[in-house]
Amino acid sequence: MNGGAAQQSSKTGAAQTGNPEIGESFVDVGLLSGDGAILADEQGFLAQLDLSARHSLAEGARQNPAATSFEVAELANGNIVSLAAARHDVALGWLVPPPACPVGKSSGVIAVCRLSPAGVRGRLKAFGEAFGLSPSVIRTLVALYEHCDVKLAAQHSGVSFNTAREYLTQARAAIWAPNLPRLITWAGVGSLGTDSSGECDHAIGELFSISDRQRLLAGLVADGASRAEAARELGLSEALAKKELAAVFTATGVTNSMGLARLFAELRGLAIATRHARPNDPYAPPASRTLFFSDSEGRKIAVSDYGPTSGKPVLILHNTMNCRGVDRALVNALQGAGYRPISPDRPGYGDTDPAPAQCHGEDYLALCVRDLALVCENMGWETVPVIAHGPVHLVLALQRLRPDLVEKAIIDAPEPDSAFGKKAQGMIPSLKRQFAKRPWAVASLVKILSTLASHERLSTFMRDWTSASPADHAAMSDPALLMDFYRKLLPFRQGRIDGFVREQVMQATIGRPPVQLGLPHLTLLMGATDFMYNADENMEYWRMVLPDANIVIIPDAGRFISYSHPQRLVAELRKGQFSEGTMG
Repeated sequence: MNGGAAQQSSKTGAAQTGNPEIGESFVDVGLLSGDGAILADEQGFLAQLDLSARHSLAEGARQNPAATSFEVAELANGNIVSLAAARHDVALGWLVPPPACPVGKSSGVIAVCRLSPAGVRGRLKAFGEAFGLSPSVIRTLVALYEHCDVKLAAQHSGVSFNTAREYLTQARAAIWAPNLPRLITWAGVGSLGTDSSGECDHAIGELFSISDRQRLLAGLVADGASRAEAARELGLSEALAKKELAAVFTATGVTNSMGLARLFAELRGLAIATRHARPNDPYAPPASRTLFFSDSEGRKIAVSDYGPTSGKPVLILHNTMNCRGVDRALVNALQGAGYRPISPDRPGYGDTDPAPAQCHGEDYLALCVRDLALVCENMGWETVPVIAHGPVHLVLALQRLRPDLVEKAIIDAPEPDSAFGKKAQGMIPSLKRQFAKRPWAVASLVKILSTLASHERLSTFMRDWTSASPADHAAMSDPALLMDFYRKLLPFRQGRIDGFVREQVMQATIGRPPVQLGLPHLTLLMGATDFMYNADENMEYWRMVLPDANIVIIPDAGRFISYSHPQRLVAELRKGQFSEGTMG
């Protein structure tokens, strides 16, 4: 019965997309229960995965309830396969929808798909025929695509090594491919037989936690560029390109550029099949992998890991008025300097579960610290540097409760308590002063503002509010950076405001922090044209609280220092990187 449902669904998907080439030959789709048990597997590929692999797929989909996740797994025959998984309701939006849920399994069902191996061979054959290749050349091309090695391609297509080389030379000439990686990429993607506007390399970055630069470099090599050509395209030295590609090979497990081309072709195909790239999102976010951890009470903690895994981890703490996420300017600057940005959601923000109902004020801050410590413990990090976009109270709590954990901390655009700021102008400072007067009204106001905060309205608001700050105005006029900013607000629009409300109430009622000494490794960066706070007034405030800290006003910066001056944050992070030790 399940097999029949799968077949019917695939045919329906072909009719709905209007592409007669799409159907069973494009992807294989099966269903798993939340514990990894097989519910539907017409093509038998799920049965070739061991239980731990199936459980990992189900867990990845469960932890990413609104998105498709990607994995690579080993089949029983030893072959490595790229897979996509999502909750059944999410997978209904795939190019080929999954089979219907079995009776009595309306929730917790996970859809899994792969590019159909038989379909790939058939499409490669049709691709070769379109270019006039002979059957023998096509067989060799298919074998090269499957094995990514000329010697193995010769063995599996039943010809000599020299004959295989000659056949592949003919294929390259017909397809205008200067080398074998481009031959594999063009054959793999060009044979999909569907709209490829959703082609996307972000799945590579998310799956293997490589940096944006590594992803772009590897994508160019997969498309047939030489290492030197790819380096020139990205403005890198050949030595750095060699180092970055070595890191990519290590992360992905492939051993040559042909294997890289095959991997990219597979994951690009899966991105198209699962509509991973949204056509209405021209400014896709920096690639990251979502990690989830659970505390002793079962609370879920969500973290975005931007990679690369070889980089030095640095915790990025979000503002009190938005959720986790690192803007592309800072991601690129940090990765370029050898760092690995890690951005967690605090309790009640984004995808992290809320704090217990009675957890407020100092107790809430203590919970935030425990969450960060848990993340570091699970990742095996004894000490980490921190960049905080505003939340001084949290950094001070870290120093107070876990001074061993923080190597050093840089806080840009530090936030005072909500009642502060006689010279502060504009809607947001005025709103925060309203919070100080009426903390019980925070939730109602946030719900109203979240409803109003469409992308179009936000674009207008931010350009207006930042008009007196050239650096901030330039950042909010950049559509890519504005989109990065907007994404951090989306959870609020979806009703997840618990953390926002708790932190705004805390800021409205906690008052000025007491004087804290002994923090020479704490740096506060302020922009001279911050559109929310007067820089001199804010510096005086924090100088009274933190007399030993390094407090700097950047003349040509505003509030969004990470957007306009990411290199300055990196420079502060790197000062005495290997000699300063821990805070405190």
